[in-house]
Formats: sequence, structure tokens, C-alpha cells
Amino acid sequence: MFDSLKKMFEKNAKTISLKAVEDGRTIPMDEVNDQTFAQELLGPGIAIVPSNGTVVSPINGTIATVMDTKHAVCIQGEDGLELIVHAGLDTVELNGKYYQTYKEIGDQVKAGDVLLEFDLEEITKAGYDVTTPIVITNLGDYKITKCLTGQQVKAGKEVIQLTKQ
Repeated sequence: MFDSLKKMFEKNAKTISLKAVEDGRTIPMDEVNDQTFAQELLGPGIAIVPSNGTVVSPINGTIATVMDTKHAVCIQGEDGLELIVHAGLDTVELNGKYYQTYKEIGDQVKAGDVLLEFDLEEITKAGYDVTTPIVITNLGDYKITKCLTGQQVKAGKEVIQLTKQ
């Protein structure tokens, strides 16, 4: 009986895959050099230390916010998941310098669509950390079932898997 109940619930569980937003090395949030992200005050997630400055969407959804300073984008996923993709730490101070955005509020995106680009070399020279946190702001009924940290990844590779009950 319990096996049949377990199978029934497993069939009803919805799995969502979050893709890497950049090429680079994944790190757990507690290794991010910013306490807001490291303590997961905005929500759980994963971060990428990028090897280039192209940032793509981790999911299919709608652009909810593009910061005026071009360093962060919020996405409302098709299944209701809300994410922040934050390119760099304290980079809000650059006021958009070295950043170029390609999406506007209300735009539909697919996983892999380019959201923004930044000049990795110039931002690093200016003394900023280019680590890019990907934050899930409304975990709610979702549970993280897989989180791929400590690995070299290419943009588009699954880095987080979530299950919604």
C-alpha cells in the first residue's frame, strides 16, 4: 500500500530544472563574498564564478525586473518560480558601466536566451567580484533536490533541480 501511495505522490511531483547562467565554476551560496547572498537572506540558490561575461536565462519565463544599473534581472518562471540573477557583487555601484542588457520588463525568455553581458576584465580591474548568484526568492512548496556546486559548467547545464509537491 505504501509503495502505491509513494508512486502516486512521485507522479504528482513537478520537477523544475535551473540552468547555469554563465560558463564558470559553481559555488554554494555560503561561499559568496556578500553576506546577503551567503546567508540566503533573499533565498537559496547557487552562484557561478564566471569565465566570461555573457549571462543567459536559467529558465523559461517572463522578465519581471531589469535593474536600471543593468547588473541584475528578476525572472518569473512559467511555473511561478521567481529568480534573481545578480551579475557581480556590489556592482550596483558601477551604475551600469561595463553592462549591456538585452531584455525589458515583460519580455518572454527561454532558458539560454541572453539576458545581459558585462566586461569581466574591466569590472575585475575596477576591484569588483564578478561572482553571479542565482537566487530563488519564493521557494515555497519547492524543494531543492539537486544542487551542482564545485564544478566547471557551461551556460545551459542543469545546476539546480527542484521538485514541487
